[in-house]
Amino acid sequence: MGQVLPPNTLHTTLNYYLTPDKGGDKIFYPGTAGNYRRKHEPHDVNIFDLRESSEKVEVDKQGFQLVQHSALDNDLTDPDFVKTKVYDDTAELLKKATGASRVHVFSHIIRKQTWASAVEAGKHLPDKQTQSSMSSAMFIHVDQSYEGAAEVFRDNLPAEDAARLSKSRWAIINVWRPIQQTIRREQLAFCDARTVPEEDLYPVRAQLPAKGSGTYEDVSKGGTFETWHLLANPSHKWFYCSELKPDESLLIKCYDSKKDGRARLTPHTAFSSDRDSGPPRQSVEVRSLVFWEDQSLE
Repeated sequence: MGQVLPPNTLHTTLNYYLTPDKGGDKIFYPGTAGNYRRKHEPHDVNIFDLRESSEKVEVDKQGFQLVQHSALDNDLTDPDFVKTKVYDDTAELLKKATGASRVHVFSHIIRKQTWASAVEAGKHLPDKQTQSSMSSAMFIHVDQSYEGAAEVFRDNLPAEDAARLSKSRWAIINVWRPIQQTIRREQLAFCDARTVPEEDLYPVRAQLPAKGSGTYEDVSKGGTFETWHLLANPSHKWFYCSELKPDESLLIKCYDSKKDGRARLTPHTAFSSDRDSGPPRQSVEVRSLVFWEDQSLE
């Protein structure tokens, strides 16, 4: 008999990194038509529902965490509302969830379009042409490598703050939230950090669009940084959160300066499955530099 899986386990395909010797890219251009045409290495995986996990799932253990949060009743079409109310709410949530003393929110992305519709919209555009809307990211990645995190740190903090805050523990944590509706399509998968050896992480540079493009240009003030993509390994253990509700949020750790055995990152990706239903998912991902000024750097 085969393995009996929990009822909400999904069997689907995830896009791992295709190495350059097989035709993969060392640089990618978020927000462009060419980015949707990049080649990946698909692998079939089981994705377990973290709601059914037998152990507590925490951002410092597995690299991701489900938390309760106030629902977003606003449709987030007002950028001033996002950069005040949503940013402030996110900072307070991260302080409460992690015990951090300071949070600096540096960017956000709102996604309301499916991957397939973005592919269709850009199929006749040149590779470097920026597209007007943002879709889910259907390839496994960590937003910043260790070096990329340092680049984002330097580029998005005033020099005086950077000099002081670089002496204590810091991290980059994304908060991912539904907008007004339960997520039932193109959900997020997270790889348990404990199952990811560092040799599976491959550096790939992100080159953001030029200012004025209106899409991914504000992800980081520096305009470019190094990310990690993930090489396939059958030891990876994947999770998702079924039926993520508007009053719930997901913490996604991209970097942590601590080297004491805690999770320092979690590879993640959007994915499709045969259980997808309903309208395109609407979500906002808020990215933050998080500081524990009473803790040592490493």
